[in-house]
Amino acid sequence: MKRNSGWESILRSPECRKVLAEVAARRKKGERVYPIQKDIFRAFDDCPVKKVRVVILGQDPYASEHQAIGRAFAVSKSTKMPPSLKNILEEVRRDYPRGLMPKLTLEWWAEQGVFLLNTTLTVKDGCFNSHAKIGWKKAVIIPTLKELSDEREHLVFMLWGRHAKSFERVLDQGRHKVLKASHPSPRSVAHFQGCGHFRKANDYLRERGIEPINWTYGP
Repeated sequence: MKRNSGWESILRSPECRKVLAEVAARRKKGERVYPIQKDIFRAFDDCPVKKVRVVILGQDPYASEHQAIGRAFAVSKSTKMPPSLKNILEEVRRDYPRGLMPKLTLEWWAEQGVFLLNTTLTVKDGCFNSHAKIGWKKAVIIPTLKELSDEREHLVFMLWGRHAKSFERVLDQGRHKVLKASHPSPRSVAHFQGCGHFRKANDYLRERGIEPINWTYGP
């Protein structure tokens, strides 16, 4: 975790340390856990509290080797594009048909203050949602969203899927823009397509004099 990121009180709390100890214990017993240890808080390292402009809230990390890198929906450069990310980028294309697509790592988004956060930060190999009940929600996710909601103004929160939508109650919708859609996985993509979240986010930011996100191209 970077110094003075604004996340210290959450990520160094006794509650967070307890969850990390549980993850470490599972690894010690031979459980394959994703992402690797150093990448669990990558989304937080990417976006200090004051840098965040948009929050994209997913579910849990990819449960396959070499996919989860600590940013919701993103994968490493050497990995085949997963269906959810493909559907997300197709939605970007609908909103911005002339743009180029960012790399699969989504680092370009993170550099601009897009906080790519899952509602669970770790997962067991091959078992989606397997770490949903080990404490991430109470120890990290709710405090993180509350910190952003209470301390910042005019953020955009994209809540994708049932798990993400359940955190809506934490957010002050008088201070921020909350956009909701189905999860972009193949099972629910029909209800995700056409949500227009990327353009809606930029419209909201621009109307408040905030630099919009360049969703379509990065170095």
